[in-house]
Amino acid sequence: MTITELKYSNTNTYLIEGDKETILFDTGWAGTFAAFCRELGEKHKALQDIDYLLISHFHPDHMGIAGEIAECGPKVLIMDLQLPYIHSSDVIFGKENNRFFKPISENDLKVISVDKSRAFLTSIGINGEIIYTPGHSDDSISLYLDDGSLFVGDLNPLYELDMHKGTDIEKSWNNLLRFNPSRIYYGHAKTATIAENDMPVETEENDEI
Repeated sequence: MTITELKYSNTNTYLIEGDKETILFDTGWAGTFAAFCRELGEKHKALQDIDYLLISHFHPDHMGIAGEIAECGPKVLIMDLQLPYIHSSDVIFGKENNRFFKPISENDLKVISVDKSRAFLTSIGINGEIIYTPGHSDDSISLYLDDGSLFVGDLNPLYELDMHKGTDIEKSWNNLLRFNPSRIYYGHAKTATIAENDMPVETEENDEI
């Protein structure tokens, strides 16, 4: 399995290549599609090689070009609990008259439940599971891979956990930490490794891991 960070917007997005198929985790703001395609080319990747797009939550800086990407073939892998939120950012792009924005079509969805996520990921050659992690938003999910990689979108960084005692953020982190992750991929913060004392340590980011 290969993890490639794509650097084309202010949102960290990741290409996860499994043994059979590939997932793109998150996207950037509407208007970054051309930059996304250039970045893929610079990393010697192709849009046609992406099978699924997984969105951590449907805020505009994480789903902005999901509709454009899905038009090119990848399915939007969505948890059933996220369904009420897939168009929550449409009004934001409408108010700013963003001519680049394309709403996600229901025809481009692959809907599963979190309790079925491990079986589905296994079927496409990726060992891991998708976890419901509310806190930043009610539709937030995280992706855990059995090699210790954890993708959390905009869930508040682990080093801020003391600031969120008794909140959904703490509950979500406690749920994630039971998996004993070794490396955390954030939506905006630097990638971090978990040291022996369970405190995150920022790492130098590589294009491929």
